[in-house]
Parts: sequence; structure tokens; C-alpha cells
Amino acid sequence: MNSLKDKTVIVTGGGRGIGATTCKLLAAEGANVIITCRTEEQGISVEDNILSKNGSAKFISHDVTKEESWQHVVKETLKMFPRIDSVVNNAGSYNYQSILDCPHESFKSLINTSLDGCFLGLKYGTEAIRKHGEGGSIVMMSSILAKIGAVNMSALSAAHGGVKLLAKAGACELGPEKIRVNSIHPGFVDTYTDQEFKESYPESIDSLEYEKDSIAMIPFQRKGSSKEIAEAIRFLVSDESVFMTGAEITIDGGLVAQ
Repeated sequence: MNSLKDKTVIVTGGGRGIGATTCKLLAAEGANVIITCRTEEQGISVEDNILSKNGSAKFISHDVTKEESWQHVVKETLKMFPRIDSVVNNAGSYNYQSILDCPHESFKSLINTSLDGCFLGLKYGTEAIRKHGEGGSIVMMSSILAKIGAVNMSALSAAHGGVKLLAKAGACELGPEKIRVNSIHPGFVDTYTDQEFKESYPESIDSLEYEKDSIAMIPFQRKGSSKEIAEAIRFLVSDESVFMTGAEITIDGGLVAQ
């Protein structure tokens, strides 16, 4: 399939998890994929995987919290390809702490990556897409924490709630230019190994038991896959979603429907 043939898409946080799966899927559909992340080894690994399958990809080191880094990514992309069609703001960070235990610096750090990074992606993505005047798509990665409250998730809830409304504001503002802005809201997604999942929680939490209990609340009785999220991203950057903007796509196995 070549539904994205010759479209150029920047994917932040493209070195692992949902981002890496998205890069590979978009490249398989014919897109020129710009893989950005801070970990060079991960980004180059995804690039090599795509190139080995005759896809079009380039890794660029990127800190989504820095304006100069965004400017560099856009500049380098336009050296290689004539236009930028879409930006997928996927990069984010994680924090599992109670409100009282969460240091303000940790809170601000997560907001900086997950919310400020999306704002800068929206800003510089718009500038880049605007250059060719034919519209395009900006995808904002949020989560179900923008829709429901959760214990020990205050920083993530604040960031992802902000991302959701930032996408809606962008949709209203950029609609006349046919630049679409939509948000994706995954639930539990199988992107980490058991060890990585365990390391992301405080020692006081039995992370695997917590995960088991969480899955039991999902009507589908399982976690989602990174490919299921990537397929939604593929739809949003393709012309199939040309009249869709300001939408929230929830992919959670029915968790927030209850």
C-alpha cells in the first residue's frame, strides 16, 4: 500500500514504543519519515530498519522542549524533502507519584516535555506546513488521563488534559488553512517489558499487580498494542481524514466508556 506516498511526516519520540511502530508503519505506506528523539542509538535503529525494507527515513536528534531544536529539525527536513505534510507530536515522559510526594521540579519537567513539547510541535509544525499552502495534519498524543482522574497521576493528567485542549484550539485556529489538528488518547498499551514497567513505579507499588488489576477493569480484558495506536495515527496523517479536525480518538478497549 502507498496511501502516504511522497508525504513527509515528522514523528517525535520515534525511537521506541508507539513512535517507532508509527515510523515503520508510515514508511511502509510510502511516507518519507523523519524520526526524532534524544537517544541516537534508538533513532538510528529505527532508521536502519526502515531503510533495510526500502523505505524512506532519516533520524535527527531532537529535544522537543527546545525551540532551536525544532527549528533545526524543520530546516534539516526541508533540505532533504520539498515539503512537510504532517507532524506527529508523540514524545512524552512519565511520572507516577502522589500530589504530596511529587517534587515541583518533577512536575514541571513532565509538563515541559509532554505539554510544552506538543505546543512547540504545533507551532513549528504549522509554520512548516503553511509554507506549501495545501494544508496538512498535526497529531497530538494525549491519553485517557485527559478524560478521567487517576490516583498518583496528577502530572500526567495535567499535561495530557492540556494537550487535548491545545489540539482543539489549534483545530479552530488553523481550520481556515486546512491544517488539521487531532488528539489521540490511548489507554494501557503494551509498549514496555515487565522490567521497564516495574522500574517506572515507586518501590512501594507492586507494579505488575497494579497492571493486572488495571487490565481487569478494561472491557476487552487486555492492553492495546502500539500497532493499534499507530494505525490511528496513519489514518490521521492520510487524506482519509481530510475533513476531520478537533477530534479526540480514544483507543482504550472501552475503559472510559464505563
